[in-house]
Amino acid sequence: MPETAEAEEVWARIVGAKRQAVQGECPECAGLTPERVVWEDEFWILSYTDGPEEMAASLLLQTREHTRVGQLDDDLASQFGRISNRLVRIIENLPESAHVDVSRYGAHRGHFHVWFFAPFMEGTFSPVNLHTVATKLANWGGEIRI
Repeated sequence: MPETAEAEEVWARIVGAKRQAVQGECPECAGLTPERVVWEDEFWILSYTDGPEEMAASLLLQTREHTRVGQLDDDLASQFGRISNRLVRIIENLPESAHVDVSRYGAHRGHFHVWFFAPFMEGTFSPVNLHTVATKLANWGGEIRI
């Protein structure tokens, strides 16, 4: 929980963020940049973001369909658990990453999505090799896109 009024204000803006539709289209669908897609399958898209500069990786995993966390059917929920667990294991075993934080905020957007933030391993300032992440994740299915 934020400890200062300023932190509370920032937190409220992050959690309450809503993106406007672009010409009537879902903002996530309209704003998806194919060049940023790392890996995808029939149901999920993993893309990289311009995260904080102290991160070795800043990734976003989202559903293709318009849904929210409480609306995931059992198959999607199970897939999410497996993909997330594999993604954390992959990134945490790369030399650039100290660990992985998994976060969910901005719940009122069109697609269920979760952030994966990996700070640099001490003494390292190179980003995680995203092709390596995609290749390892694709061992269980899906397509490498980077």
